[in-house]
Amino acid sequence: MTTNIPIFPLSSITFPGGYMPLRIFETRYLDMVKNCVKNNTGFGISLSNNNESGFYDVGTYCKIADWEQMTDGLLGITIRGKYRFKILSSSIQKDNLITADIESMDEPKFVDVPKELMPYSDFLKNILEQYPKFYHDDAPKYFTESGWVGSRLAEILPMPTKDKQVILETEDYLVRLYKIKDFIDSKRTI
Repeated sequence: MTTNIPIFPLSSITFPGGYMPLRIFETRYLDMVKNCVKNNTGFGISLSNNNESGFYDVGTYCKIADWEQMTDGLLGITIRGKYRFKILSSSIQKDNLITADIESMDEPKFVDVPKELMPYSDFLKNILEQYPKFYHDDAPKYFTESGWVGSRLAEILPMPTKDKQVILETEDYLVRLYKIKDFIDSKRTI
C-alpha cells in the first residue's frame, strides 16, 4: 500500500525500534511536528545525499515518542523508528517541506544472534549499561535478537553514514550483523 508522508532529510539514520532526539527550529518542520501530533501520524527520516532528490530512497518511518520546549526556545522531540520504507516519488510543497509516496518494506525474518556473534551483543550491552543515553532507558532490550542488536549497533557506532545506509537497506539481519562485526573488527588494535 502506498502512503504519502513528510520526509525529513538528515545527516543521520535511525532504524526501526530505535530512538533519536531531534531539535526542531525550521517553520516547515515545526508545522510538520504539529500536524503529526495533532493527527497521530509520523514522518520519514531519510539520509541526505548528493543525488538529484537530495536523499536516499530507503528510510525509516518514525513517530514522535516525546516532546519538550527546550531552554533555548527550540522544540525538542524524541522519535521512534517504526518501519523501513522505499520512496516511490517525492515533491516539494510551497513551504519547502518534502512529501513522498512511500511503500513500507517488510522486515527481514527474525533470527537469534548466533553463538559466534554473541560477543557483539555483549559489547552492545556493555555500551548501553555505561552510556544509557544511547537508547531510551525504559524501552525493552532484545540482546538475543540479531535484528535488534544489529540496528542498535549501527545507530551508535561511529560508522560512516553511507555504511549505515547499506545496513538499513540490507534485507537479512545476519548479513547486517556480520557487516557490523567486520566494521568493529577492523577498528580493533592489537
